[in-house]
Amino acid sequence: MNKFFLFLLAVSIPFAQVYSADKSPKNEKVKNVILIIGDGMGLAAASSWMIDNYYAPTCFDRAQFVGISKTYSANNRVTDSAASGTAMACGVKTNNSMLGMGPDTTSVPSIAWYAKQKGLSTGIVVTSHVCDATPSAFYGHVPKRSMSTKIIQDMLEARLDVVVGGGRSYFTDPEKVPENMIEKAIREGFTYADTPEEFYATSKTPIIGLFADGSYPMAIERDTDFLTDAAMHTLDILDENKKGFFAMIEGSHIDHAEHANNAEQLTFEMEEFDKLVNAVFDYADTHKGTLVVVTADHETGGVTLLSGSKDFTKGDTGIEVKFGTTGHSGSPVPIYAYGASAWKFGQVMENTEIFSKIKALLIDK
Repeated sequence: MNKFFLFLLAVSIPFAQVYSADKSPKNEKVKNVILIIGDGMGLAAASSWMIDNYYAPTCFDRAQFVGISKTYSANNRVTDSAASGTAMACGVKTNNSMLGMGPDTTSVPSIAWYAKQKGLSTGIVVTSHVCDATPSAFYGHVPKRSMSTKIIQDMLEARLDVVVGGGRSYFTDPEKVPENMIEKAIREGFTYADTPEEFYATSKTPIIGLFADGSYPMAIERDTDFLTDAAMHTLDILDENKKGFFAMIEGSHIDHAEHANNAEQLTFEMEEFDKLVNAVFDYADTHKGTLVVVTADHETGGVTLLSGSKDFTKGDTGIEVKFGTTGHSGSPVPIYAYGASAWKFGQVMENTEIFSKIKALLIDK
């Protein structure tokens, strides 16, 4: 028995050394961080796209490390976008509906604020309106996510380099704001773009682009890859800063499709999201020091992928996307990481750790 044990030890040690040397993670210097959020995108939504794509490689297959994010908020095991956005943007668990502050209403700085203080550029791109919960977590500080006027004021004060998406009426409707906030932004030195074409034609920062009165149209309603095009132009603008940048890009309508329990819309949104993530991974390949983190704020719709038959001895009987709710669920969500020091995200973690890990790599280095 002892001789056999010694034999196993002798033959396993060399292989263990080779394995650890080959797989040991590298601490790579991070210059740019791109956080991509698929709003409401649980593992089932990502898997539905893989199935729709007939198991051909998707953007998720390219991820170098995969983790899990626990999304519960401070006061509810089922979070909303405000609380989960705040967790990722600011590193604190807060109550549902609260933005940029803890449960005691004390404001907390976001990763975008830290980036600005360090001299880095900052950008936000969404398909929802720019005052919506997820983007607002990166510049707003309000106890209620519905406080759009205060969120806009916080946005102007934050002076991020690029903020684009929908939401024109939130800036101009006299029933929503005391004055025309677009005109106020222009007076304060912002470049304003009213259409994607106007945005693509300029790089003068800071830029606010509002391309629809409410949310930008869903992917099924248009024939352009708006999210990818707007994101890549934003990255080109931010890349002018040699110190680096932080960007948050949100595929907002994944959530909207799931709230509507609309599988066809979900497919279109996941297709657009796949194009975005692949384009950003390509960007990371050609821009050394770029870290890309792809995740979700929560799972929406209770999405499941069900067989067409309960008899598992049969051949393929089809797969159908089913929804368990029109709201959110408490399911953890996946994290896909790519690029510089991506290995740090290959584990099960609190959603607040996404903030702390990005801050350690980009700000505290």
